[in-house]
Amino acid sequence: MTGMQMNRLLVLAAGFALTAQGAASVDARFAAAWNARRGEPYGNVPVSPPVFHGHPRVARGYSREIILFAARVFHNSETNFYGLANAKLLENCRFYIANKDVRNDRDSFYWNIGDLCRIVLHYGANGDMAAGRLAPETEAAFREMAFGYCYDMSRLADAECDGVKTWRVYESENHHVQRNSALWQLMHLLLKADPAFGARRLKDGGTLHAHYAAWERFFVAWMRERAGRSMFIEAQSRVYGIHTVKNVYPLHDMSDNPDTRRVARNFIDLFWALWAQEQIDGAAGGGMSRVYPTSARDTASEAGAWAYWYFGLNSQYDRKPTEMDYICLDSPYRPHPLIGRIAADAAARGVYEVEMRPLGWTLPSDRYPHYRPDPEWGRIYRYTYATPDFIVGTQMYPQAPGRSWCLISSQNRFHGVVYGPRDAQLLPIPAPAGMHTIGATEPHINYNSLWSMQRKGTLVTQRNRHAGQTGAMRVWLSAAGGVDRVQRDGDWYFTRCGGAYSAVRVVRGGARLVKAGPKEKMKCEKQGSFLVCEDAFSPVIVETARACDFKDEAEFRAKVKASAFALTPSALDYTGIYGNRFHMALDGSDGSTIDGEAYVKKIDWSVKSPFVRIPWRGDVAELTFGGETVRLDFRTGRGPGGFSCGGAEAFLRVYSSPFVL
Repeated sequence: MTGMQMNRLLVLAAGFALTAQGAASVDARFAAAWNARRGEPYGNVPVSPPVFHGHPRVARGYSREIILFAARVFHNSETNFYGLANAKLLENCRFYIANKDVRNDRDSFYWNIGDLCRIVLHYGANGDMAAGRLAPETEAAFREMAFGYCYDMSRLADAECDGVKTWRVYESENHHVQRNSALWQLMHLLLKADPAFGARRLKDGGTLHAHYAAWERFFVAWMRERAGRSMFIEAQSRVYGIHTVKNVYPLHDMSDNPDTRRVARNFIDLFWALWAQEQIDGAAGGGMSRVYPTSARDTASEAGAWAYWYFGLNSQYDRKPTEMDYICLDSPYRPHPLIGRIAADAAARGVYEVEMRPLGWTLPSDRYPHYRPDPEWGRIYRYTYATPDFIVGTQMYPQAPGRSWCLISSQNRFHGVVYGPRDAQLLPIPAPAGMHTIGATEPHINYNSLWSMQRKGTLVTQRNRHAGQTGAMRVWLSAAGGVDRVQRDGDWYFTRCGGAYSAVRVVRGGARLVKAGPKEKMKCEKQGSFLVCEDAFSPVIVETARACDFKDEAEFRAKVKASAFALTPSALDYTGIYGNRFHMALDGSDGSTIDGEAYVKKIDWSVKSPFVRIPWRGDVAELTFGGETVRLDFRTGRGPGGFSCGGAEAFLRVYSSPFVL
């Protein structure tokens, strides 16, 4: 029995299955997603020009169309398309065999390879679902392509899994994991097809079997380290969270080692528990990194789409699946039912805070594209205040030069208020002013752009004096939910969305309300307005509260306008509507405080909330909701079938003679 077949049975086992009704709903949504593309013809997508100067062509879209087409055709038993699916898959494999520069580049091959591996796993000669739908010639080309990639790209030294060494990130967090997961999956299928592959040596002299074992140990250590250190450097990114975690699904679905499958299942559960507690009806909030302007204004995300299928949240995600969704729709993984209850019942979650301390501060050896975060203190305090009506959150960190941060932490930092209705947001984020791709016409990248302070629903923020590729301070007010229907009252702009009141104050200089035009919409076609600060470095205060806590909006306005406020050239002193005192040093000094204490807190927790708790560097997470507690254990055994790290260098010493193709 394969790992995936075993996991399909485990999904039905007590303790890890959804309720019968919930499982039926999930299955129905999954079936509808598969059927949504039934009968669609193949849509040819050519290989694209380079994204960056000096890089190879980009075949990501080309491969994506082929692989998604073939996956759907084989899954739906669309026999009339079998011949075309095989022909296009063969063409895809031969393209990468002939174009090694494209195959080995970061922008093409591994983005879709996990989906292709599932096709081989299910429909190849030894397929576990419908063997033989993949033609022998196509499968042979896949093996040639797969071994070539492993030979060129796998290094035992890169699979080091001793503790914090897993934090040595190459290119970016999601790229690093995608590449390593692709290597493990390809090796897994090569060994399944023919165990003799295990004795073949790769470029560094190690056997393929040694590399396969090393990468599996790496991922078990990688998952434990992230659980105990606030997860990803690309903190809670709407864009890259799924791109990263999707590469853990194969470990859960395919591994022959029960320790690996258990740790992977727990890791995916932890990812979804963290997502569940910081969203309203599928719209994720809280402080994030690497959220591009298009994604910032659009609360829909790949995580939201997967959550629709898992939890039945907002039907805005009931759409035709893309290449990003195949792993979700194919995997036997289902979230623990407790996570589903956290996700679906915002009223029962009530009002609460979430605290984390993600990594982001660099070590001296950090040089792009190699990221080396300080593994013990990232100088970041991530704080979220959540209610049934809104979520507001940010990442707090010192005003330090850009070189102090891993770029994947400081790029496109996101924070503000999310209300729940699709795209209803209030986001105080400076304008981006940088572009780096060929043919780009819109700015979409900034670094170290802002710094902030928050307690409960009071957020005070400013453009960072060390910002890179960053324009003036501004506030996005979405048309969705009527957030941009602001009314000015003295120094404040007031708005309401659903059960929440919000107020914005531009502290220094004036501001103008500007409708988002075609250029400012950044191709995302989201309607709304910007409140643009005339002083590019003006601090901005945002107050948000539940309407049910006030007699009416007039009472909220009166309380906001009565807040204590004092501004000097060097500091802002402000007491928010929740009673917290903010001292913001505007000269870049370290004197900023909240209630007299340093605003960047070094907590003893990886995650601390009423629903998810993990001590810093802990290896057991506790999920709690409605009186039920579930423990996610990331520890592994050291006996047969278990793992102990530290073997990569030993493999290098043993396997020292080169293998020549």
